[in-house]
Amino acid sequence: MRRKPIDEIEEENKHSGLHKSLGLWQLTAIGIGGIINIPAIAVCVLVSWILSRGTKAFGRFELVAVAFKVVLILFIIGLGIFYIDTGNYNPFMPSGFGPVMAGAATVFFAVFGYDAMSTAAEESTDGKKHMPKAIIFSLVIAMLLYVAATLVLTGMQNYRDIDPTAGFASAFNGVGLPVIATIISVFAVLSILTVMLTFLLGVTRVWFSMSRDGLLPGWFSKTDRHGTPQRVTWIAGIASALLAGVFPIKAVADLTNIGILAAFVVVCLSVIIFRYKRPDTPRTFRLPFMPVVPAFGMLASGFLMLQLHWETWLRFVIWLVVGLAIYFTYGRKHSLMNPNSPRHGERVVLPHADT
Repeated sequence: MRRKPIDEIEEENKHSGLHKSLGLWQLTAIGIGGIINIPAIAVCVLVSWILSRGTKAFGRFELVAVAFKVVLILFIIGLGIFYIDTGNYNPFMPSGFGPVMAGAATVFFAVFGYDAMSTAAEESTDGKKHMPKAIIFSLVIAMLLYVAATLVLTGMQNYRDIDPTAGFASAFNGVGLPVIATIISVFAVLSILTVMLTFLLGVTRVWFSMSRDGLLPGWFSKTDRHGTPQRVTWIAGIASALLAGVFPIKAVADLTNIGILAAFVVVCLSVIIFRYKRPDTPRTFRLPFMPVVPAFGMLASGFLMLQLHWETWLRFVIWLVVGLAIYFTYGRKHSLMNPNSPRHGERVVLPHADT
């Protein structure tokens, strides 16, 4: 079967698949024209609304959506296997190991969402028992799906011909399956919901916890009758909509990546310090293989941070300075752990587990 060149595939994509079925107004979602990304804004608002309904509603939606997504990924992998050309695997890493690590640092945002589950531990039933298993199993399953999917993609199409804006859609177009390409394109838009739900859940719960603990104004930690922090949910959702609607997705993703990687470095270092300085403090979760695991986490996260562009580092430093300014001017003085804080002695109220 003749393999279509990338320019021919791109021309077909403009007249079929997602472009044809969803209309001109959504072209901004994939970077073709437009100043404001309207679909991205709409998705952020929808995700905020789902989260505002409470963790039970979020959990039901996420369960159905993820199950549908996994089934479709397995279908794509199973069908794509029959169109693999093993010659496309030679050379397997044509540019060496360096670009592999740079790519890992860029797409890191697709993986770190699994740790966001830990931010909802207070709202889960028997989180001590189920939370570690849920995170580990999710990572293992996702890793296997990621590896299988990328092997199918690079086997179906030479790496030089892969469309960076719609890899799988262009690959199936290239083998004469435009209907499957359209399904993949629609699915790609829908699957964003599950990823964003997890990310925004983590942001709102961390924000809520910091406000509850005095590091941010207590106004942010107010909840509704179901225990859902509505204020931070909608503030984070609207802020995400503005960022997604105006700024290039790669710049936003890289800034997110370096921020999360830096947080991982700090958390891993804190685990080591806390274990040795306060070994007798009661712990809900215990980390095995101390200090090897956190030390490796620090090195791995730091190494990935070094793969990012200097402009990303500059933006990160600016945000870091802003964060430190908030901490030293407000958070440190009002922390519940500060004996001189006006909020010292307040009782921490945990969110309801049945919201």
